[in-house]
Amino acid sequence: MDRFLPLLAPQLLGLCLLTACGDAAVPETTPLRDPAIMGALSEPLLSDPDMVGASRTATMLAGGGPADGSIPLFGPDDKEAARARDAAVRLLGGAIAPAPRAEAGADTSAVAQAATAAAVAAALPFAAKCAPSLDYSFAWAAKLPAAVPVYPRAHAQEAGGSDAAGCRLRVVNFRTPVAVSDVIDFYHASAARAGLVPRVSKAGKDKVVSGGKGALTFAVHARRTADGLTEVDLVTQG
Repeated sequence: MDRFLPLLAPQLLGLCLLTACGDAAVPETTPLRDPAIMGALSEPLLSDPDMVGASRTATMLAGGGPADGSIPLFGPDDKEAARARDAAVRLLGGAIAPAPRAEAGADTSAVAQAATAAAVAAALPFAAKCAPSLDYSFAWAAKLPAAVPVYPRAHAQEAGGSDAAGCRLRVVNFRTPVAVSDVIDFYHASAARAGLVPRVSKAGKDKVVSGGKGALTFAVHARRTADGLTEVDLVTQG
């Protein structure tokens, strides 16, 4: 068969040229979205304790331009961790007492294994019934109860929530360069001040602060990641 290729080559070339001369279909192009919208969607979601008296929406959501250099993205950086810890102290108005020693808990953490915010909610008994009503938007991170906000200067990765009847649910996943113990101390102190009766426990490799009072129940699962950061799943209901 190979011996016929030299004879077929001119014909094949001519056929290709004729095809190229025809009216080839122009592939559809997707129009660019509004640059301001693109900037907002690509922005990191950050919490600035210096703006705690301002609108929570303005504090949590950046958009329309490059990231503010005063609230930088971070790696496992000691200086940024120190800034975040200082901001947490300012937010609570004074030194943060160490949380009690963690009680023994489950051998594994269903929350740590959850792939989505809805799956995180489904893994917690107090939030499971509301998981199907979850709506995804970073705006929900700005609607957390005041006693359990996103840790100062943290970078939110996913947020969802619901205001359906009987389902005032908030689920936020974020990262911070501070240690797991810093996160646990912060939420234990903040919840205790609000009278939410917090307790500290373990679930697999997660350290957990959970509690509640009246209609409000919450859980904070924190774990160290391979890149040296602390990942947190924060869930509130009520």
